Amino acid sequence: MDFFAAQADARRRSRWLVFWLVLAVMGIIALVYLSFVLLLGFGVRDGEMFLWNSELFFWVCLIVGGSVATASLYKMWQISSYGGRWIAEQLGGRMISRETQEPAEKRLINVLDEMAIAAGIPAPVAFVLDEEHSLNAFAAGLNTRDSVVGVTQGLLNTMNRDELQGVVAHEVSHIVNGDSRLNLKLIGVLHGIYIITLIGRGFMRARGKNAGGVILIGILLCLIGSIGLFFGRLIQAAVSRQREYLADASATQFTRHPAGLSSALRKLQRASSEILHPEAGSASHLFFGDSSGSASWFKFDTHPPLADRIRRLGGIILHQSDKETLPSAPAFGEAEPIPVLAANPHAAMPAIPAIPAIIPAAVLMDNAPEEISSESLTKAQILLAFLPESLREQAHHISGATGILAGLLFSTQPDIRAKQEKLLPSYSLLTAQELYQWLAGQPEHGARYRLVWLDLALPTLREAKEAERPQLITLAKDLIRADGRVSPTKFAFYSLLRGSLLSPSEQRVKRRELRLEQLDRDISDLLALLAYAGHDDIDTAMAAYKEAIEGSPVGIQHPFPAKNEISLNKISEALSHLALAAPPYRKKLLAACEIAVRYDGKITPVENELLRAFAQSLDCPAPDIWQQAA
Repeated sequence: MDFFAAQADARRRSRWLVFWLVLAVMGIIALVYLSFVLLLGFGVRDGEMFLWNSELFFWVCLIVGGSVATASLYKMWQISSYGGRWIAEQLGGRMISRETQEPAEKRLINVLDEMAIAAGIPAPVAFVLDEEHSLNAFAAGLNTRDSVVGVTQGLLNTMNRDELQGVVAHEVSHIVNGDSRLNLKLIGVLHGIYIITLIGRGFMRARGKNAGGVILIGILLCLIGSIGLFFGRLIQAAVSRQREYLADASATQFTRHPAGLSSALRKLQRASSEILHPEAGSASHLFFGDSSGSASWFKFDTHPPLADRIRRLGGIILHQSDKETLPSAPAFGEAEPIPVLAANPHAAMPAIPAIPAIIPAAVLMDNAPEEISSESLTKAQILLAFLPESLREQAHHISGATGILAGLLFSTQPDIRAKQEKLLPSYSLLTAQELYQWLAGQPEHGARYRLVWLDLALPTLREAKEAERPQLITLAKDLIRADGRVSPTKFAFYSLLRGSLLSPSEQRVKRRELRLEQLDRDISDLLALLAYAGHDDIDTAMAAYKEAIEGSPVGIQHPFPAKNEISLNKISEALSHLALAAPPYRKKLLAACEIAVRYDGKITPVENELLRAFAQSLDCPAPDIWQQAA
């Protein structure tokens, strides 16, 4: 299953949420109505019992339905406004600064960087649940630019690098497959049907002389809300279980090391994965392992059995008698294998170990997304190993990451570069100069590494405070304007920066702008920019454009635009419109972009960078062509 098939499947599943929500609301309404009729005397008239009271039923429908809808819409508004980071904080998470000196946290950051660069998505922000000593992890986010990955303190302290890599690959797969967005929608939906239970629990905490009546009301509300809990747990189980199998298979295809993920799952068999935070119930479908306690009301398994997941990975299954005696894998701080990476990224790639035959081929071939491959992960690790350690360390600090961004935008002309340097604060200037000099000393002026450096800087810049983010965007604009022109490369970098720093609410586009005739013009501009960027000859560029247009989803083909008709503001607006299109439409569009890029048989760094910017703006993993760039 590829990325777009997984996205389409997630959309189909999200439609089923409406059906289950309606059933849940109908059940709550029926229970509330019967409570009024049978317990509170609303069904008695002139000494006789009546089960049907149309006026009462109308008001119950209005109040209950309105309450559920209001609670769901409010929660969904919060999620759409604040995104994955807000969810992580609601679960008690602490963002791990990329400046951290804690060895276990640094290891998590390094693994996230490797996975994100290989998957062609921005690196998720890392969170740790400090108060949770069980073994668990989660991913959350409205899109690939908004994503976060969180782990419990217990998992961070217990897993070795191979196991941590397996868990992180599993969570990154959820992000790539579009599960994270579906899971956040589910939290919003469930909040509405849980609201009666939440209010009831609040009443049950009442204290004081007259608290008895309030507590009784709380108990009644909890009983009524139990129907919401029932359907909520049922929805979580129905949506989540198959997606966990898919993420396990994707992670195995990604790392080509099923033993790491299998060992992590065996540790879950030995230990608890329960999350104690009060918000964990409505988010149990987010987690790597079952986060609910054994005594939870209406417990439906939101995850497949661990033994079944381990069996599919070809691992050893623990039986009850083995759980205390099986030696655990080395935890952090103990000896663990250190991968040996080539110092020269231009050297031959190391051989990729074959997947053991014990793993069923169907698990990998039928379920794993094609966009994520172990070859991409290996190449990402090699590229990262080649970068100067001092500059990599600088990329973990806001000031250093600002310098990295500036160094990427520096002009090759000394007089213009001098103007750009005056725009930088002193604490970022040295890093910018050092990176520029390092890139200038590489073949093709470091074109092979520019996106890697940006990938390292952007997650750090995402840690900036909300008030500081517009300043970073303005600084990038000023650095670009100092050159007097906006090159496609600088546009690509600015687009990636803006997409990473703007909040989900700031990136939202009105759906009324999504008209087919507008989308046709948008696609025409996008493909023309790619054709011009990769082909110096106008005839070759036109031919590349025509072939790409033939493979695109346009309804009406527009003539090849002149170069001066393509403004980068128009391209930005076009990407905002096209990001709202359905997954099959975006899949065909991205394939058309690849046709334009590959037309002359070579891929330039500029084409690669534009394609990466387009993919991120469309909320898709970047096509795996970066290693082919000249």
